[in-house]
Amino acid sequence: MTGDRSRRDFLAHVGTLAAASWVSATRASAQQQPGPSSFVPAEHGFGFRNWSLSDQYFEDPPQPDPAAVREQIRAEWSDKARAVLGLDPAQLPSTLVDALTRQLRAAVVQRAGTNGHCYGMVLAAQRYFDRPETMPVDRPAASDIEVPTVPLDDPAAPVYDDIVTSQAEQYFRFRSWLGRQAVVYADRIDTAQLLDHIRTVVETTGKASLFLFDGSLSGHQVLAYDYRTDGETVEIPIYDPNWSALAYQQRTPTLRFTRDGDTASMRPYRQYTTVVFNRYDQIERATDRSDVGPLDHVAADRETVREELFPTMVVTADTADVNVTAVGPRGRELERIESEHMDRSRGRYPRLRRRHGAAPGTYRLGVYGIEEADYELSVIVADTEGGIVNVTRTASIGVDERHEYDLEVTDAGDGTLSRVRRGGSGPTVWTAAGALGGAAVGALGYRAVSERRDGSGDDGGEG
Repeated sequence: MTGDRSRRDFLAHVGTLAAASWVSATRASAQQQPGPSSFVPAEHGFGFRNWSLSDQYFEDPPQPDPAAVREQIRAEWSDKARAVLGLDPAQLPSTLVDALTRQLRAAVVQRAGTNGHCYGMVLAAQRYFDRPETMPVDRPAASDIEVPTVPLDDPAAPVYDDIVTSQAEQYFRFRSWLGRQAVVYADRIDTAQLLDHIRTVVETTGKASLFLFDGSLSGHQVLAYDYRTDGETVEIPIYDPNWSALAYQQRTPTLRFTRDGDTASMRPYRQYTTVVFNRYDQIERATDRSDVGPLDHVAADRETVREELFPTMVVTADTADVNVTAVGPRGRELERIESEHMDRSRGRYPRLRRRHGAAPGTYRLGVYGIEEADYELSVIVADTEGGIVNVTRTASIGVDERHEYDLEVTDAGDGTLSRVRRGGSGPTVWTAAGALGGAAVGALGYRAVSERRDGSGDDGGEG
């Protein structure tokens, strides 16, 4: 991070260049837009654009404490997890909670803190629009906030704090987390029903928060503020925080869909081809329902979704001096958290691979030395009944050296981890700690899940 003075000098320069052209143009445009209840990007969008690590000029947000993340899962997920999946997080085995904690924490540290802040910007802009008194700086509207760290003459940065706090929130809210898992099954999303909910929310509240995905499961948050249709075509103008408020004088980013009877499909918006509605509280307010969730928009019952989420497998290494690969029984790589500009060197476990619905079989794990280093390789496989594999091993590795391991997960619900020795020596086997017979509950389900998943791609979700 640069010092406070250099940061302020830079921000002041940015503000000077932008402010003169914003204010009058923004106000003029707003007067031509719909009434005061409508979200107008040129006025209610931020005066700055989304940022990532590559152009960040201020301090990173603090890293969440693992114990706090575990408590969040057990306590804050409670009501929604029971209602949507019939799970009581307070009763989940510690091994499964540990696996989920590693995913969520890695996502917050490596992705939410570095990759971009679209989710936080959309939620903060929406909050300031709905409740102007919550804006923590003296500005008439969000478009007058020229940089995230205003006021420039104060080390405090309350707008920045609002944004980064909201950005991390998406990973800790159960229904938002579950909605991102569902997007991997894009062909099962009921886009027509989702559009009906978008229309209801926009007409009732003036805006709807939407999450867009591409084929790599990289996502982007936008805010819909209108809904237009001629029956077969639907157009949804959006506030996209990748552009500042000033840009909306010249452009109107729009999502477009084609309806065909009871079905609908999304046309590409930049690289994004799939949309989910991950603010179910908005649907609840607009429809007077209290039980809306991700499964409303996915053609799958909760038993199927539980099978497709668990067992969860997480493979981690504790140093950025190595790379880790993990290939499943059918030759498909386990997913890693993926986004442009993200920083994979951060956190307690900077290298992470994961899969939901991990099938029995042999997984080949690879550790590759970037620098000479000692590393800790950890493997957790767990379902709602208990731990299946929980193994940690340490080793030393050289530059360009490769270590290989075989992870065996059995139909009976246990497993082993074997270091593959080259040169004729046999494998060294470590028996998985905490293998519980009860884990076999998931065995029948996740064998079938694996077959479906391997035909349609790796698991989804943002860690």
